[in-house]
Amino acid sequence: MSSQPRSKSLEGKVALVTGSGRGIGAAIVTRFAEHGANVVVNYHSSADKAEKVAEHCRSLGVKAVTVKGDVSSPADIERLFETAAKELGGIDIVMSNSGIEHFNDLEQTKPVEIEKVFRTNVFGQYYVAQAAHKHMNKNGRLILISSISAQWGITRHAVYSASKAAIQGMVKCLAQDFGPKGITVNAVAPGGIKSDMWIETAKDYVPGGELMSDKDIDERISKMSPFNRPGYPEDIAGVVALLASPEAQWLTGQTLHAGGGAFMA
Repeated sequence: MSSQPRSKSLEGKVALVTGSGRGIGAAIVTRFAEHGANVVVNYHSSADKAEKVAEHCRSLGVKAVTVKGDVSSPADIERLFETAAKELGGIDIVMSNSGIEHFNDLEQTKPVEIEKVFRTNVFGQYYVAQAAHKHMNKNGRLILISSISAQWGITRHAVYSASKAAIQGMVKCLAQDFGPKGITVNAVAPGGIKSDMWIETAKDYVPGGELMSDKDIDERISKMSPFNRPGYPEDIAGVVALLASPEAQWLTGQTLHAGGGAFMA
């Protein structure tokens, strides 16, 4: 992971990022650390990767702790927040980043698949919001993860798209719930991002899809954006850092589409 000098706009803050042991989450938690925040790296199964992310954050001069937890488990989420508050003295910024992809033919999609996607992408983010409302300091930032897929119709993608559309409705209501505490609530909707999750599921993008080469993946994603390049986790980290900054105090209940122009609202 590379880093560059950045303003310490989040110095003294504590930021918790779910699913931050790899991919977009790792880029986000690292960006928070670059801006001076002490951070909580949450992971589900990749303990070694999470610790490497935490070590890198510590090298930037901030405190970093790793906490295992499954976002689809309310008990795990509560323990995650309690540990974060105990270890770092409070929580100012929460980024709910965890999510899973899904592609399948309409008639082949089984109930267990739908339940799995919604358990993580929707229920899990709601559980994070519940814990955040209980544990966060006043005047903080809660950010959820959506996707341009919520507006962008793609064949074989209805389950995932529906789960991400739910988040965009959720933040509008949560903004009202968190408003009295001075906490903003927004969502980021990435698109066209060459993340580990996209690479792992690229073969499912089309029916009977074969394993794609790195070049094929780059070309396919690049066609989504007028910049003619793939997006990267660091691109999303910058948008999240903006929402977490003091400059975003009057922005709430919104979804920022961060797809490099792949979708323009």
